[in-house]
Amino acid sequence: MRIEMELRNLPAPQIISYLLEAGGTQTGERQAAGDGWTAELVSLPPAEYRVMSIPRDRLVLEGETEAVERLYAFMRRKTLRGGG
Repeated sequence: MRIEMELRNLPAPQIISYLLEAGGTQTGERQAAGDGWTAELVSLPPAEYRVMSIPRDRLVLEGETEAVERLYAFMRRKTLRGGG
């Protein structure tokens, strides 16, 4: 199974730390792997909003269906941004 997530305005080291918290081991500068899954963080061009540039990355999760779905749910909770 493969799931892609677009993440905005989060530093790569923070995203990698979430993957490690989920039980992964860092396997490259922007890669991690865990039990039944692999993850890669791919740089995207920044999003332009008025006069601001917002950093973007694509997180690609691949592996066994159950493991990837569990990791995706974990990452959604960790990266959820509240309004206010």
